[in-house]
Amino acid sequence: MDRIWKRIVLSFTVFAMFFGAGNLIFPAFLSYQAGENILQAFAGFAVTAIGFPCLALIAIGRSGSLEELSKRVHPAFSIAFTTVIYLAIGPGLAIPRTASTSFEMVAAATGVSAIGVRVAYSAIFFALAALVAKDPEKLSGRLGKVLSPILLILIAVLFIGTSGASAGTSSAVDGFASHPLANGFTSGYQTMDAIAGLAFGIILAMNLREIGIPEKEIRKEGAIASCGGAFLLLVVYAALASIGCRALAFSSDPATGADILSGAAAYISPTLGRYLIAAIFIIACFNTSVGLLSSTGEYFSKLISSVSRWKWIIAFAFISGITANAGLERIISISSPVLEVIYPGAIMLILLSFIPDGIAGRWTYALGTCVSIAASIASIAGLPLPLSQQGFGWLIPAAAGTAIGIIMDRRRKEA
Repeated sequence: MDRIWKRIVLSFTVFAMFFGAGNLIFPAFLSYQAGENILQAFAGFAVTAIGFPCLALIAIGRSGSLEELSKRVHPAFSIAFTTVIYLAIGPGLAIPRTASTSFEMVAAATGVSAIGVRVAYSAIFFALAALVAKDPEKLSGRLGKVLSPILLILIAVLFIGTSGASAGTSSAVDGFASHPLANGFTSGYQTMDAIAGLAFGIILAMNLREIGIPEKEIRKEGAIASCGGAFLLLVVYAALASIGCRALAFSSDPATGADILSGAAAYISPTLGRYLIAAIFIIACFNTSVGLLSSTGEYFSKLISSVSRWKWIIAFAFISGITANAGLERIISISSPVLEVIYPGAIMLILLSFIPDGIAGRWTYALGTCVSIAASIASIAGLPLPLSQQGFGWLIPAAAGTAIGIIMDRRRKEA
């Protein structure tokens, strides 16, 4: 029973670290935009927002860390790519988004949105997040046992309270009308969870050791916790998508997923609903902020050992507090092109890690990963690569690069 309880707590911890700002916003808005094509769109979203994050944690459990995994490409690539990953999920994009998104809900609930209040909120938010993130190995006790269950209960209240609402299904718009599966897939990029999973792997391992899991069982228990967290994500995403399918019952013309969820909360209670949705956003974003601060602080303290983990956490919390006040829309507009470049490389690293070492060597990792990044940049620049219109311009070049790399590695071994 003790082992089962530990697995449950760790699964809740994994869920808490992943489930933040984008995880709340995008599923509801995706289902609204997808309309009658919701099943295809949700399936694509689930691959990048659930499947790849789960595989990322398992991949890091197998390799030891993102640095070790990316070294299979080249040591110099490892430093550059890993640093970009941590900056993207850290103070550059993801961490500021946690405070910015949650403040939008607080402002909607209280009617107070003055810049001074925003600044004060960010300062308090990141001060508390930094304090909790100070000891990454103890997150299972703070997030898994306390905050994650509270968050799930609040989301359940939102889902159950709106289950009786009915409205005509919205019609699919934009790319969701022509390529719903592909658009759902690329929409999952915005959660940032596949790349976050590459960073969270080391934090999960630290918590496994902290609660007494033997070293020889770390990989197995880590995989179980990863799958448990993925299952919780699936359930919650399905609930949020269901709310999005009924968006027209809550808002006549929602512009974002936040609009849909705010309307859904107001449907339950015009007064209490505002505080319900604000609490959901605050806890979800706080959990993710803690996980991101912990992982970025851990990485940079190893990269530059003269600066302690705690000092890195303080520095990133401070920078994120400043960046958060740039506003949610600006942060998301900046994140999109960055994610489109680095996501394919992250996906390739994750997938290549499951190819047996006897097949995949240095050339396989180098060509598969680097070609995917180069092709992604070319596709964004407007080069008409196959599947570019569907958002997969990098896929065929990456597959070709991987195949050539496998052939070159085989020939090198035979020589």
